[in-house]
Amino acid sequence: MTKERFVAFFDAIMAIIMTIVVLEFVIPGGTKWSDLTVLGYQIVAYAISFFWLGGMWINIHGLWHDVDTIDRSVLWANIAMLFFSSMIPFLVVYVGRNMNELVPQLLYGIDVLLITIFNELSIELLARHHECMRKNLKSVRISMAIDISVKIIGIVIGITLFPAAIMISVLIAMLYLVISRTINENKEKKAKEE
Repeated sequence: MTKERFVAFFDAIMAIIMTIVVLEFVIPGGTKWSDLTVLGYQIVAYAISFFWLGGMWINIHGLWHDVDTIDRSVLWANIAMLFFSSMIPFLVVYVGRNMNELVPQLLYGIDVLLITIFNELSIELLARHHECMRKNLKSVRISMAIDISVKIIGIVIGITLFPAAIMISVLIAMLYLVISRTINENKEKKAKEE
């Protein structure tokens, strides 16, 4: 299958997933700033999830830039990733209403971890057939290992000490990936200019 057809499908699903959460927010009864505090944790959970998914989307498009075709194994890995991504709207609202509770945080953390794992699997499968993916595979593997490790540490801390550590770990992993990918892109740009 050509990449363009799947990318259009992927983009449409991600756009829906990233925006549907706000439809679940309960509109406050009053019009004062203090009335918005009811939504405080939901907005935090939504913002972290929105930017995490957005960062993943940007990274996927950057990695897939030179890929021309994809096979069934890549399609299925991405379908699995989209399935777990589609759970994000429910989990964001669930966590947002129960920020300091273990079960919502744990479900959210496991879901985010599965999305990350299927993203990594997709990259590995693409690298088998595309040289353009293999040239960056070592740095991608390192980034993904750090990303997964941060999330696992967050889950462990969440289970044992502080449930909100799970969502905080997603924020930390996102910031790490954004910063590291930006640094790598700047290095590549400088290398091409020299």
